[in-house]
Amino acid sequence: MRDDLVVPGEGEENFVLARDAAVVTVPFSPIEIRMKKEKPYVFEKLVVLKEMMGEEKFKRLISKIRNINYADTRMLIVAESELHRTNLEREALKDMAKAFNVDNIRIVTQG
Repeated sequence: MRDDLVVPGEGEENFVLARDAAVVTVPFSPIEIRMKKEKPYVFEKLVVLKEMMGEEKFKRLISKIRNINYADTRMLIVAESELHRTNLEREALKDMAKAFNVDNIRIVTQG
């Protein structure tokens, strides 16, 4: 490696990790359970959406959503995968727009 590609000194960052640092795995829980605790205003809309879509379709499409944010007439959804995003756009977009009273929905994937 060339010496001029590495510039040691002030620009270097020292990463400090706590001695007792640990990685914790938390099992995934359905969106309606998380939103009931974290965002009650979203949970209210999810209840309406569940009534509109039916239990089975809601569980298959909506419960797997990673996150939902909405403001005014805009909504952002984080889906678990590209396939999930495609299925949401094809099968649930109109119901979500109606339940949340939004006209602009953007769906992105987590990874």
